[in-house]
Amino acid sequence: MIFFSFVFANAILILFMFSLTVAFYTCLRGVERAKIKDQNLPFVSILVPARNEEAKIERCLDSLLLQDYPNFELVVIDDRSTDRTGEIIESYAKRDSRVKYVRGKDAPTGWIGKCNALAHAVGYASGDWYIFTDADTCHEKNSIRDAVAYSISNKTDLVSFVPMQELGSFWEKLVMPTLLSSFVLGDPFHSVNNPRAKRAYAYGQYIICRRTSYDALGGHQSVRDEIVEDHAIARVFKENGYKILVADGKTLYSVRMYTDLESMWQGWTKNLYSLIDSHVFNLFAIILLLNFVLVAPFLELIAVANMWVQAEISPLLPPITILVIAQLFILVLWFRRTADHRAGTKWWHFFWLPFGCLSVSVLQLHAAYLVLSGSKVNWKGRQYTVNTSKTIQPNSKKKLDAALDSASLSTDGTD
Repeated sequence: MIFFSFVFANAILILFMFSLTVAFYTCLRGVERAKIKDQNLPFVSILVPARNEEAKIERCLDSLLLQDYPNFELVVIDDRSTDRTGEIIESYAKRDSRVKYVRGKDAPTGWIGKCNALAHAVGYASGDWYIFTDADTCHEKNSIRDAVAYSISNKTDLVSFVPMQELGSFWEKLVMPTLLSSFVLGDPFHSVNNPRAKRAYAYGQYIICRRTSYDALGGHQSVRDEIVEDHAIARVFKENGYKILVADGKTLYSVRMYTDLESMWQGWTKNLYSLIDSHVFNLFAIILLLNFVLVAPFLELIAVANMWVQAEISPLLPPITILVIAQLFILVLWFRRTADHRAGTKWWHFFWLPFGCLSVSVLQLHAAYLVLSGSKVNWKGRQYTVNTSKTIQPNSKKKLDAALDSASLSTDGTD
């Protein structure tokens, strides 16, 4: 009877979680093809920060230079790379006048490297709109045109776009489906798009914002010490009464965030605990929820199969079997539904879910440990100590004010 109650309760939980996933994709705004005439499209600056991206930067720049948008510049900043990234960017700038090559400067104390790079890069940008996109993205030809038209038609100050995720390696296919799908549960009804709701975040791989709004709020300087800077800048916009939106970007661009276990581990442990608001309760709630939904059904299946084999047939065994099969069927539907924003997985990767869930659980625990213990997180050769306020140390006002003074970088032409 206890086993039946557990299976029944878990079936209800899985159905509820699947319903939230369906709600997320149903409510996610699509991006229509642009209908604004060329002469009415504003001049835009596309800003790409790049640090140690020699394997990805060419694909990104090629896709941006092939845009069907009539009026743009491409500001690419080499964020103190130790590989050939700067050399590659410079070669593009020499071949195409639309490309501005900017050499980055060391981040002042109390600054996140990416925020420092972008705060420096905007000094070279002259567009009416800023588009911030990462070096690991690849854009469709219609990307900029449709993004700009969507922003203008919706009278927004900041829009970010949910990407199509490219998964290539074994570890990407094992971990990322579980991890990315868990984020869907954070805001299934897209309250981020409701101006009266407090929730605010952005997908940092692709953000477009009005220059006037960005400058009025202090740009990336206002979130200089935030480890999850994309969420932070969206919060700054919304808290000050500016309109932000999140929309579906799968027709605009794709991103391959990581290519191996090491980069994926470092990338997620850098900010994963901050993404759940650095609360221990949230940590254990998410871990328990994921394991009940993604691991328990497979364990139940093994237990039920063992009961049938051993001929331990009780009156409750048939309904338990039906419930277990129903759970797995719902998970299959969930796996297929979330594939809308995932490229590279096959149907049989469904059976990797329990192992992916366990990997994510370890990743979550490790990310929390680094923050709670005061240990440093590593990302692309830089180390940060992240606190439970989701900012990096040192975090005192005195030190940050000193950092602001030293951050007044010269913008008298391309370095």
